[in-house]
Amino acid sequence: MGFFSDLFSFRKKRESARIDSGTVNSANNYASAASTNSKNSYGSGSNSRPSHRFDSGRRFHDIEDVSYMFPNDDEEVDRIHQQHWIVRHIMKGNYQSPVHDKLTKGIVVLDSGCGPATWCLDMAEIYPASTFHGVDAYPVFPAEVKPLNCSFTLANVADRLPYPENHFDFIHQRLLIFGLTRTDWRNAINELVRVLKPGGWLEFLEADIEFVNQGPKTARVMNAIFQHFMIKDMTPGIARELGDNFIEATGQIENLQHKVVPFPMNHSGKLGKLFWDDFNQACEALHAWVRQYDDEFDDLEVYKAFMKECKEECEQMKTDMIWHCYYGQKKQEQQQ
Repeated sequence: MGFFSDLFSFRKKRESARIDSGTVNSANNYASAASTNSKNSYGSGSNSRPSHRFDSGRRFHDIEDVSYMFPNDDEEVDRIHQQHWIVRHIMKGNYQSPVHDKLTKGIVVLDSGCGPATWCLDMAEIYPASTFHGVDAYPVFPAEVKPLNCSFTLANVADRLPYPENHFDFIHQRLLIFGLTRTDWRNAINELVRVLKPGGWLEFLEADIEFVNQGPKTARVMNAIFQHFMIKDMTPGIARELGDNFIEATGQIENLQHKVVPFPMNHSGKLGKLFWDDFNQACEALHAWVRQYDDEFDDLEVYKAFMKECKEECEQMKTDMIWHCYYGQKKQEQQQ
């Protein structure tokens, strides 16, 4: 299936799930309903961590040891589900590591920072012989409706994960730029390396939020976001730094590859327009933070109107967001 048929099929099944299950009130239930795009049998079980707050009409986590900036409500879960199909199409797949044959035969996989588990659910359908584990600090992953080859655990990747050493054959992590401080990144990578088997593959996909061909209007919005990054000791340039400053620094990863892919923002056809829609929704979701650093954006409607100007600017200037994928193998243990 192509991208648009995949997306149409997902939307159709999602709407059917909404109708079948009635009104979906929680992000947990919504993720469960949306996951009916899987053809596998379903199981049950999850955990809960309900601490949250409301700002700018959106629901956010309220957990002291978690830095994640985005909401965790139904609207955000919906955005992440749709974003998955856009990313999969532009990146020409769900992963870059050379693990297709292993996945087909059956391996154990971890999705770090799984969110509503769209990647896990998609992969579980494609590779029924493999087992997929998702971990996240907030339970927007499926609580009851999930494939039998999927399980989800509530845990913060920046802390110690509840898995033994050398446990996973493949570890995937995507878009935690908005969720980890610089210290968190080092802790998380060390922890992922710990639970990865020797010879196993570790893969990161991150977006560089310093855009190519960026205009002054878009720069104004991003500058407000950058200010929050700086205050929280987060790393807006993590996509460019991951290889040399973080992954290589562990001393345990070899055969490290680096792939760079431009994502068009409201240009170069329908896909660019869809990716702009995702970016625009993400910026609206971050309004609670942006308004703290730019008083003119305190009113959400004013902010939305300004984002329409950014949309035109990105189309005219052919703005791109550059995504960086790093993947490498854990070194084999030395014989004593």
